[in-house]
Amino acid sequence: MRKFLLAGVAAAALSSTALTSAAVAADLGVPRQPIAESVVAVPVAFSWTGFYAGAHLGYGWGRSNWDFAPAGTFVSPSTNGIFGGLQLGYNYQINNVVLGIEGDASAADMSGWRACPDPAFTCHSRTNFLGSIRGRIGYAWDRTLIYGTGGVAFGNFRHRTFDAPTVTQVGSFSTSRVGYALGAGLEYAWTPNVTTKLEYMYYDFGSSTQLAGVGALDAANDTRIRNSIHTVKIGLNYLFSTG
Repeated sequence: MRKFLLAGVAAAALSSTALTSAAVAADLGVPRQPIAESVVAVPVAFSWTGFYAGAHLGYGWGRSNWDFAPAGTFVSPSTNGIFGGLQLGYNYQINNVVLGIEGDASAADMSGWRACPDPAFTCHSRTNFLGSIRGRIGYAWDRTLIYGTGGVAFGNFRHRTFDAPTVTQVGSFSTSRVGYALGAGLEYAWTPNVTTKLEYMYYDFGSSTQLAGVGALDAANDTRIRNSIHTVKIGLNYLFSTG
């Protein structure tokens, strides 16, 4: 009896071993399935390329130099005040270099006065409008752009004389001038489409002539008036394309 039991146990053990070997052999014959590679998100560098439009607000200061030629007397009212308007432009980025063109237009309220060489009168100057069409060239560090800019400037000015005791206007001269503008700025992109900038600009409009005999000034003289302005402004732009 014992011999039969031992023989049965041995047969069962051999059968189990054979089944295990067959299963392993079967597994070895099945080709391994590929394991999907992990997906790595590569950050895309910000691009300044595209059209943009926006608005700005700033503060300006400067001088209107009145030259009462040929008498050789001068007076320079200091002008200052705020301005604001719109801008439109286009950028094209090549590696880190950003090239562009921008046009802007601003309504202005910058004015000042000073006693004329004849103290019986007051000389007053006011800037009504500023505009420009400028090229831009800058260097970008991803979302940060530093740039220089320059081009043609446009301005509208009004110069008046007042009787000092009565503050009554006795003469007025308005002129629109073409000059140049030079400046620099720093711009940062908060989102792929929204940027803000801080910009300094210098405007020079040369001299215009107020003909002799205007108002109560010496009718024997012409008056040449030269305008120059410094401005600082902040701007908000919407970039329509990120390249």
